[in-house]
Amino acid sequence: MNPLIYSVEDDSNISHVIHIALTNSGYDVQSFVDGKSMFSALEANRPNLILLDIMLPEMDGIEILKRLKNGQSYRDIPVMIVSAKSTELDKVIGLDTGADDYLLKPFGVLELISRVKALLRRSIKEETGMILQSNGLVLNIEEHSCYYQNEQIPLTSKEFSLLKVLIQNTNKTLTRETIFTSVWGYDFVGETRTLDVHMKEVRAKLTKAGVDPDLIQTVRGVGYKWTE
Repeated sequence: MNPLIYSVEDDSNISHVIHIALTNSGYDVQSFVDGKSMFSALEANRPNLILLDIMLPEMDGIEILKRLKNGQSYRDIPVMIVSAKSTELDKVIGLDTGADDYLLKPFGVLELISRVKALLRRSIKEETGMILQSNGLVLNIEEHSCYYQNEQIPLTSKEFSLLKVLIQNTNKTLTRETIFTSVWGYDFVGETRTLDVHMKEVRAKLTKAGVDPDLIQTVRGVGYKWTE
């Protein structure tokens, strides 16, 4: 069975390009012009990936994304924003709200297909039910949950992904670029604040739960690492 992709795009020309490009690449594609019709379809059929425009009628893409990520049923479906909104703030808002990638319009068909393949590969790897354990922390990859001494630590999707990639590379220094690619799926050229803010929140939540926050070490001028 081919992977199913939902495309939410109200521009008929762009919607047609997306549909043809992905269908020719072996994917099943369902196109929608607004969030309401997409959520109706979600009740009957769950996609492997959602492509989401921001500027949509009635409910914009960010509101749709919030609704997806705040619900238990759909929060783990990968979402790629496909938008003409190109400022750094637009990208940060979209990714911090829970998007897994951000593709700017106008886009090349080959780049679209490459991004889609990368997100689907990552999604498949995360659906293994794998458990990560380190220094008393237990991360359930399938459930996106984190526990310490049987108490759950409430992490956002991006915070969980940050902690996961650090623990998966225990005692190895990860560059900022590596972390951005692994967690956000997008290379923020010269951007440091987003990563630092998220790392600060992870440390604060670990501290509140009784975990030593110094397990996450800052490697000045390079990035971060998790130590044991």
